[in-house]
Amino acid sequence: MLSIFYTSTPLAASSAKMFEFHSDPQNLTKVMPPTLTLVSLKTDGPAQEGRLIELHCRDWWIIPLRWTCRWKTVQSPNFLVDEMIKGPFAVFIHEHRFEDHDQQCCIMHDTITYQWGHSWWGRIISETGVKLYLTMLFKYRHYRTRKWALNP
Repeated sequence: MLSIFYTSTPLAASSAKMFEFHSDPQNLTKVMPPTLTLVSLKTDGPAQEGRLIELHCRDWWIIPLRWTCRWKTVQSPNFLVDEMIKGPFAVFIHEHRFEDHDQQCCIMHDTITYQWGHSWWGRIISETGVKLYLTMLFKYRHYRTRKWALNP
């Protein structure tokens, strides 16, 4: 069974500006918490449907994480979807939606559909530990994104 995590934040920037920022995988380091270190990033450029992103990170400086993601949906300037095709989850789909509030502001919505493992204990981990981790991660990511939107 899939779990869903949702959060949103207002930003002092247009949807187009935030779409451009989030469609460039090189910007990941600008929103990563200090406990998550990027070791390597391979990509062929900004978001394009079907394009791959390969990440090697270290969480808490020691836990290795390797992800291969694919841009599933790219609809400028309002919608980006990346999907993990290889990594630590059975399912991990990240939707970024940018909703204009006015010409200078937007609301960024993040929806993560995920599954950790396929058994009952995977469901327990998804609904407790993973949900808590995502809550902390996205609080930090949104803080850094709001800061970036004010001073790009």
